[in-house]
Amino acid sequence: MFDNVLNQNVTSLLIEEIQKGTLPQALLFAGPKGSGKLTCAIELARVISCQGNGLGETGNWTCACISCLKHKALNHSSLMIVGPRECTLEIEAARKTFLHAVEASSPYIQAARYLFVRAVRKLTMRFNPILWEGEEKLSKMAPIVQNIDELMEEIDPLRTLPPFEEVQKIADCIVTACQKLENLFLYDSIPVAQIRRASAWAHLTTSDGSKKVLIIENADRMQDSVRNALLKILEEPPQNVLFILTTSRRAAVMPTILSRVRTYAFVDRTPEQQREVITRVFHEEASFDSVSAYLESFLPVSREKLSMLACSFLLTVQNMPPLVRRIIMQKFNPRDQIPVEMIINEAHNFEPRILFSLFMKEILDVLRIAILEKGISSQEQKAAFSWINVVRTASENVSLYNQSTASALEYLASELSKASS
Repeated sequence: MFDNVLNQNVTSLLIEEIQKGTLPQALLFAGPKGSGKLTCAIELARVISCQGNGLGETGNWTCACISCLKHKALNHSSLMIVGPRECTLEIEAARKTFLHAVEASSPYIQAARYLFVRAVRKLTMRFNPILWEGEEKLSKMAPIVQNIDELMEEIDPLRTLPPFEEVQKIADCIVTACQKLENLFLYDSIPVAQIRRASAWAHLTTSDGSKKVLIIENADRMQDSVRNALLKILEEPPQNVLFILTTSRRAAVMPTILSRVRTYAFVDRTPEQQREVITRVFHEEASFDSVSAYLESFLPVSREKLSMLACSFLLTVQNMPPLVRRIIMQKFNPRDQIPVEMIINEAHNFEPRILFSLFMKEILDVLRIAILEKGISSQEQKAAFSWINVVRTASENVSLYNQSTASALEYLASELSKASS
């Protein structure tokens, strides 16, 4: 059990509770980004649904029962995933591993197939028609999802693979479609309508009586109406349904929700453990100290360029404290001031959307450096703290309220100028 969840002791506790029959109905997996929370949640769904191999053993990754085969390919009708997530970088990394394994006829080719298939379906499962029923966007996204599903059939782990050139073409088309799907349609926060539809789905019984699992990712990124809708489900949970919430910010989860779930803490892996994950999962010689850093290497814009663009943006702000300007010029040496429109263009229109959160993080890093600078006056420090609050608000306008990045930057420049006056 949980062989694919590496370097997390929480799996021992889960195994013990499964064997003793003491697993709660609602769980919260809390821990740093990239610590394996979703992988563990998906694996837990498979384990509790496993029908066994006929030898009295259940939950093994090698189990070939119908339920396990569906769960391993993430196409089981009793599993639903809701919530925002940046998926395309993992899909890019998985494609690289998959294509290398196929071209080289590597012994881990089957594992690489599952890696790519699961990475794609971590995205497409969020576009289950049940979650989007009645929405105008459904008619536009449905053909994209259908195209991905048809392409995925060609590389299904239970089928014989086509020749490498065809596999490469299929994988490339899948990645392109996934990027379009995520950039155009995936919410940055959970819509209340999706929680209500997921609740209705949870109350329906399955034809075979199997246990349903509802995974809600990034449960901290919710508006009040969504939190209240989720709370209602957890207060009166339907039978035979397991709820798994994940978060990287447990303190941001509503206390009344925390009181109705059991928290399982995921730890931040050491650099050595992170490199082990990269090597074992992606079969890559690990030169990165974290899984997140490895995935970010697939970004179309480097972190260094994002830092430069963030500094260039700050230089466009009027009334900037002289100290902040000096720090930018001395420590970051950005190019001359450039228009916001050009910044957005050079940042690849902030697609994938993780680019925007990294861009905002770079701005925050500059401000934190300014606050710690020797000789900073109390007035300048106060202005810098005000800036930090404004940056966080602008970030939430995108992540929680789905504001466009262009509008968020326009708001940010205006409010930073006011805060500096």
